[in-house]
Parts: sequence; structure tokens; C-alpha cells
Amino acid sequence: MHARLLSLLMILPLSACAASAAAPTNPAAPASAAVLAGPVSYEVRSWGRLLVRWQVNPDGSGEIWRGARQQKDAGAISKYRLRLEGDALRTFTRNVEDARLATREGIACKKEIFDLPYGSITWDFPGARQTYAFDAGCRSEAGDAAQELLTLANDNVENLAKIEATPYMVDPAGPR
Repeated sequence: MHARLLSLLMILPLSACAASAAAPTNPAAPASAAVLAGPVSYEVRSWGRLLVRWQVNPDGSGEIWRGARQQKDAGAISKYRLRLEGDALRTFTRNVEDARLATREGIACKKEIFDLPYGSITWDFPGARQTYAFDAGCRSEAGDAAQELLTLANDNVENLAKIEATPYMVDPAGPR
């Protein structure tokens, strides 16, 4: 049952609202819809355990880390290289920019469920670093809308990126 629920959480929108957001240092420095201005990283955890983490760089290169899905391997992290190219990179860039704009002022929400996944996305753009922290149990209309945008970006990475078939590294203990 636990593995099945985890699989569903990875497919469904993982989180619904912001717990907090750090204001960008230069909110007037948006990314172009065609060019990623800097690295974007995303991470989702549940009960402290990493479910997924990725980073996409402006050239479309990046990494995705996946937490073990089997309880016997709990804590193990498989690390893969990835690449987004052409239309896939443009679509990803558009989705993360929409999410950045939607979350730059932070989003208020009400904590309704206390044991759902949580995480953050960070735009590390020159002069405009912004982090949006979210929690699937924290709900609001604006938070749900922002999560739809984050889900699109995550789907871009999971479904459109060319991800290496085998990990370049498996860390049995996970990040420290």
C-alpha cells in the first residue's frame, strides 16, 4: 500500500500550497520565455525522505535524483544526468517562469493535512534568486494554481527530458 500511495503522489500534483517564499532580490529581472536565465532546482520530500530532486541549467543539462521506492532500500538515492532540448526546454522554461511569477510574493494557505509531501523550487537567476517552499497539506486557491504550474514543470523533466537509463551514482545512505 505504501509503495502504491508513493507512486500516486509522484504522478498527482505533489503539493498544493506555499509554506513560504523568499522574495527575489530583483523581481524586475524576469527570464525570457525562450531562455532560462539560470539554474532551477526542485525537491520533494516526505517524512524527511527524498522523493525527487532535479536541477535544470540554462543549457538544458541537469540532474535528477530519485529516492528509493522500496522500503528495504529506504534512504538510497539514484542520481541520473538529464538533458532538455529544443521545444522541451522552451516548454519547461515557460512553465517555470509562469510558476516563478505566480509565487514571487508568497502564497498564503491553510494547513489542512499534516503528513503529505513538501518541498521547494529555487530559481537561481543572476540578481534574482527566488525560493518557493510548498506543502501538499497546505491549501488555498492560489497555492493550488501554483502547484499546477510546478506539476507541469516536473512533468516536463520526468517526461520530456532525455534521462540516462542507468544512474551515474547510487548513494545508499542518501544526502547528508
